[in-house]
Amino acid sequence: MKFKCEIEKITTLKKGAKLILSIPEEETISVLKNIYNFIDKPVTTEILIDTEKYKERMAQISEDQRKKIYAIIRDIANYYGDSLENTKENLKIEFIQNSQWEHFSLSNCSSELAGEFIDFLINFAFENGVPMSEHPFKRADDIERYLAACLRHGVCCICGQPGEVHHWDAIGMGRDRTSVDDSKNRKICLCRKHHSEAHTIGVKAFEEKYHVYGIAWEG
Repeated sequence: MKFKCEIEKITTLKKGAKLILSIPEEETISVLKNIYNFIDKPVTTEILIDTEKYKERMAQISEDQRKKIYAIIRDIANYYGDSLENTKENLKIEFIQNSQWEHFSLSNCSSELAGEFIDFLINFAFENGVPMSEHPFKRADDIERYLAACLRHGVCCICGQPGEVHHWDAIGMGRDRTSVDDSKNRKICLCRKHHSEAHTIGVKAFEEKYHVYGIAWEG
């Protein structure tokens, strides 16, 4: 028999794998009626992917992006003592006014828009001193935009404390930083604790430990 479904979850087992399928409501009865006839019997399956539908789905906001957006909005709402819904609408209006995007819904907007909205929300939180219940690094959708936001607002990208610019690409011993054009040199914003650690263990070990890196930033 043939039926449409979505792959809900894949679990790797010691002996093979467990595949959980999500079946449309209108097909459930028919599928179950046939499946029951083959319990404890070998079954051969053929999985055909609807590539166009898959591409369309991948281009839309992901559940992970949606969770990140609502988590940041909730922190902002709590900070200002406003409702989640009212805060969300006000932030969407401000985002639209300062971007190329028009009115959108978080239920079906594009993944690209969602990524830019997350970047906007993190910058808003930094600019207004909004404390976040989870480190913003875990909520960032684009690591490079997050690192740029930390540099722009003087926030340590590791712990969220006030930070200072750390030169990922060393300018060189004895050279005057004020007279050197370092606009193309990579930088990162770190607090004194993490700045000191980066110098102690070196940038390669620091990158491997925290999964961050320096970016070109003119300031």
